[in-house]
Amino acid sequence: MVRSAIRLLAADIDGTLLTPQYQISEVDLAALRRAHQLGIEIVLVTGRRHAFALPIARQLGFDLWLISSNGAITRSLSGDTFHRDLLPVQTCRKLCAAMRQFRGSTVLTFDV
Repeated sequence: MVRSAIRLLAADIDGTLLTPQYQISEVDLAALRRAHQLGIEIVLVTGRRHAFALPIARQLGFDLWLISSNGAITRSLSGDTFHRDLLPVQTCRKLCAAMRQFRGSTVLTFDV
C-alpha cells in the first residue's frame, strides 16, 4: 500500500458533495473510498442535524467520523460519540424567550 502524505480529508456535505438528489456522485464516492483504502481518515462535515447526515455518510460504506449540527456533535457512524457541545437548559430557555418574536425562524436541534 502506498502511504499518502495526506492523513485526513474533511469534506463539507451541502453544496460540496451532494447532488440535488441528496446523493454523493459516483465519482466522488469512488475518490473517497480510494482515499480511505490508502489509509486517509475521512470526516464528513455539515451544519445540518446528525440524523440528516447519517444516510448520506452511510453511502460511503465504511465507518467514519461525522461532524454535524454546526460542530456541536462529532460521532462515528458506528455510534461512538467523540464530542457533544450542548447548551445548558437555562441558557436555552433564556434564548427561546429572547427569540420569541422570531419564533417562525427559530430552529432547535436535539441530540437524542
